[in-house]
Amino acid sequence: MTRIRFYTDIPDRSNLIQYLVEQAVTRQRQVTIYVDQAVEAAQLSDWLWQQPGFIPNALADAPHAGMTPVVLAWAPEHIRQDDMLFNCQATLPKFFSRFRHVFELIGAAEEEKTAGRQRWAFYRDRGYEIQHMNMQQAR
Repeated sequence: MTRIRFYTDIPDRSNLIQYLVEQAVTRQRQVTIYVDQAVEAAQLSDWLWQQPGFIPNALADAPHAGMTPVVLAWAPEHIRQDDMLFNCQATLPKFFSRFRHVFELIGAAEEEKTAGRQRWAFYRDRGYEIQHMNMQQAR
């Protein structure tokens, strides 16, 4: 069964993504970062390439996307692996259950929290194991 982990009250989503993805890549895991639009994917991809930790990644529609451990996607048809999903969208990905691990990344804005609570309730009501890390309390 898919394992769900919520990260809430995230002050800087990009930095948390970098940290978590570095750990995943070190462990030879496959990661899909699921964002709202292609523009957001391109910006995050560029940012990840510029970080000192060197996170190899590709946009999901790139011809070489299947050869990189980290893919940035914005549509369900872009999903090519089923190991780890980092959900940066406000909605529940309908295909989430194909993944071994789903990371829900929730910022501090109230609309993000409200959408996150709805996803939490969905997972909980269906019996999924949920872990939670409040990033404000982790400081």
